[in-house]
Amino acid sequence: MRKQHVFGLVFAVCVLLLSSCSDKDYLNAIPGESTALISMDMQKLSGTNSQALLKAMLHVSNVDQCGLDLSEKLFLFESPEGDLGLCAKVKDEDDLENLFDDLSQEGLCQKPVERRGYQFTLLKGTWAVGFSDKALLVMGPTTASGFAGLSNKMVKYLGEDEEDGIKGTPIFDRLDSLDAPMAMVTQAQALPEKFIAPFTLGAPKDADPSQVYIAADMTVEKGVLTIHGETFSFNQKIDASLKRAEKTYRPIQGKYLTAMPNTALLGWFMNVEGSQFIKILQSNKSMTALLAGINAAVDMDNIIRSVKGDMAIVMPTYSDNNLSMSMAAQLGTSSWIEDVSYWKQSCPEGGKIVDWGKNAWHYTDGKTSFYFGVSPDLQFFSGSSEEEARRSIVPLPAGTAIPSTLQKQFIGKKMVMYINLKTMQGGGSSAVNAVTGMLKPLFGDIHSIVYILK
Repeated sequence: MRKQHVFGLVFAVCVLLLSSCSDKDYLNAIPGESTALISMDMQKLSGTNSQALLKAMLHVSNVDQCGLDLSEKLFLFESPEGDLGLCAKVKDEDDLENLFDDLSQEGLCQKPVERRGYQFTLLKGTWAVGFSDKALLVMGPTTASGFAGLSNKMVKYLGEDEEDGIKGTPIFDRLDSLDAPMAMVTQAQALPEKFIAPFTLGAPKDADPSQVYIAADMTVEKGVLTIHGETFSFNQKIDASLKRAEKTYRPIQGKYLTAMPNTALLGWFMNVEGSQFIKILQSNKSMTALLAGINAAVDMDNIIRSVKGDMAIVMPTYSDNNLSMSMAAQLGTSSWIEDVSYWKQSCPEGGKIVDWGKNAWHYTDGKTSFYFGVSPDLQFFSGSSEEEARRSIVPLPAGTAIPSTLQKQFIGKKMVMYINLKTMQGGGSSAVNAVTGMLKPLFGDIHSIVYILK
């Protein structure tokens, strides 16, 4: 009798374990090699109505009959090939199929067709949709001609078991450990190339961006997506180096927050001792490449070494063919001014440095234009134009700088990056428009992204 009780208990435990596993089977559809992963607990998200999200995303009037299980988390991901994706648990496959049948009659998608046991359609001519009785996958952006190829990949993903899906991978385990309604773990290389540098600072020079990760919790309020995160690596050596680099940052005093115009693309704010900061800057490939055009004639390393206090790097715009950047910083010394005469004499062919004002100069090589100088109170100012350089250390009139609510939020933080999506939207970039198009039904109108180092 005792053995029967023991076997009965073991059987019950096995049933519970199998039941628990099956509840999460929909996660197997997320590619195991995904480079970015975001989880959203729709039941706990504050300030966001999960029903409104699904209504906007899938054009449903009654989410209870859309066929999805909203008691389970939604996941956003970036596949190894760079496709964006959404994965949700299916509660009723028939209801989901009926939903897309109705949407096809409204001209929002094609009528679902079966492919290798799964249902597929193209939503709004941009997003490939595939689903089974366990999982819904939405991936893209794509085109009508690219739909067949992407849906073939999705067939593979929808058929994955636990060994090949995302569950049990280091990136998923780290995400699962974050206690937040909305959380993210992403490889640094999954970010747009323009924005990688601040997240990889501190990694050894030979480290690949794929080895550097960001773990963060996320909130959305009044059009601002705020990300509180930290960089890390599954490689112990790289992780230790990143942690040491974080100690370089000191609380931001806010000296240059009012100098960033609300029309600029990006602002990067910090407070550092330049002699320490330059060490991690020099080992960063992205920053080295960014400053290469200027550093050929102007010793930016020596200038940055003289920083002692708040520092801001602002990109009004960005072009692969033309650097547009201003830098402002509180200096501890301006002794490097004595070297400017040497810089003038040693300019590369085609370049020149000329006087622009008192302790102010202009470097140009026909492609790069960089105005820079030092104020009487030891503030470094610079920019791609005279106006931009002078303005980099001057508070802007109310209403023309970044919002004061954000400025207050940034003060006291160790490092902040601010991205102005308004500057990026509608600029003809299909990738940017696709991303913002996907963010809108999830979060509403997002006009800014803020990253704050924990």
